[in-house]
Amino acid sequence: MAINIYKILLIGSKKLKMINITKINKADIVGILSSSICLVHCIATPLMIAFGASFFTNPIFNYFFLIVSFISIFKATEKRRHTKIGSLLWFSFVGFLFSTLFQEKYHWLHYSGYFFALLIISGHLINIKHCNDCLKSEKNEN
Repeated sequence: MAINIYKILLIGSKKLKMINITKINKADIVGILSSSICLVHCIATPLMIAFGASFFTNPIFNYFFLIVSFISIFKATEKRRHTKIGSLLWFSFVGFLFSTLFQEKYHWLHYSGYFFALLIISGHLINIKHCNDCLKSEKNEN
């Protein structure tokens, strides 16, 4: 299991090196990584509780992921001209926030939290692609 995780991280780091990382893209990469870790945390928590590791249910984890998601979306969209991508990211964050804060009261929100985390990841990936396309077009103009 640990070897497979190591291989995935190694492949992922090689893919990240292929992407032209600008200042804006760093926020997108942080957003992708934090949302991915959040998704794994949410899926693995019931299994970890079964093995006695109940500290994963601490709400501090949820607040940490919310704060990191907010900061990464803010930084990724603060100087963007493309409003559709920004709207997608902010809509995803609001849904993720609502799902995370009220999932104890409404259990079905647990599943919508997965959806919004995947939507945040997708939004950051689209933003990276859009930023790289913009950089290529700017270089071709000069």
